[in-house]
Amino acid sequence: MTFRHTKKYLSMYHVKAGFQLIETDRYKVTGKKECCLIATKEWNKGDLIKYCSGVLCPITSEELKKLEGEDFSIMFSAVLKCNALFLGPGRFVNHDCQPNCEFVSYNRASMIVNFRVIRDIKLGEELTVFYSDSYFGINNCDCLCESCEK
Repeated sequence: MTFRHTKKYLSMYHVKAGFQLIETDRYKVTGKKECCLIATKEWNKGDLIKYCSGVLCPITSEELKKLEGEDFSIMFSAVLKCNALFLGPGRFVNHDCQPNCEFVSYNRASMIVNFRVIRDIKLGEELTVFYSDSYFGINNCDCLCESCEK
């Protein structure tokens, strides 16, 4: 399992990945350095971003309490019906209320999540996905995404 997980992180540096990890100051209000994924090529609607994936690792309620406020890679999995850490390069895909990607899962047994492009992405554009209606408070009232800033 460890090698598979390490391989996922290293895959984002593949020459054909089509994205790169960069630091962003977009979320200054958090007081933390943040990262995002930026397209290094143009992506078309329907494309699967092969090298951008993640693995869901279920966590207990006790583990969730310990991580509260510390890690934005925690998500509730409707498939697993529990909270899970989202690990791998996909964890760096930030939320946007008008995203350019969507979560897709082709193999529920392995808990691997990939991303499919839902609208064309230009070179240099951030890869984004919609987390949920209430990830950032009721009706995402505390959302800091680019779409909500406009």
